[in-house]
Amino acid sequence: MKRSGSLIIATLACCLIAAIPRHAAPRYTTPPPIDGIRCEGMEGAVVHIHQYLALYDGYQRVTVPALIGIHNDCLYWLHTHTADGLIHDEVPIHKFFTLGNFFDVWKQPLNWYQAGPLRARGATKLKITVNGKPFKGNPRSIELDNHTEIIIKGGPPYVTHPPHYNWGNMG
Repeated sequence: MKRSGSLIIATLACCLIAAIPRHAAPRYTTPPPIDGIRCEGMEGAVVHIHQYLALYDGYQRVTVPALIGIHNDCLYWLHTHTADGLIHDEVPIHKFFTLGNFFDVWKQPLNWYQAGPLRARGATKLKITVNGKPFKGNPRSIELDNHTEIIIKGGPPYVTHPPHYNWGNMG
């Protein structure tokens, strides 16, 4: 009886040891590409441009969050660092993207009735301007060129003179 008890304890001890994780440190997996946009350990340097996105619900600014596209140990080629609407487009290859690609990285919808958390009111559509000019095409197709300024407004009422981004010394 004593011998079989020792055998049971030894068997249980082996099972418990086998169940202990082999790595104490957490292991992160790289998120999958989104629209061909990869999440990599450092920012790309072949294309390094910036765009400005402002969302307004009536007269109220809607925040484009900081850290969109930034994960534990990688950054998507399209990402934000701050909550001021500045999009960083930093790519290791010659490739350009659209506003739809950015919203996909953000995991938010983009159409004429919704842009992320911003929704059109009633039966109205969102109003979109690109570099100060009204935009009428598919919002997802807006090209992200250097210093492109995109303002999306829900209403009515609609903000009439939203502030522009001060590009200053930014490349």
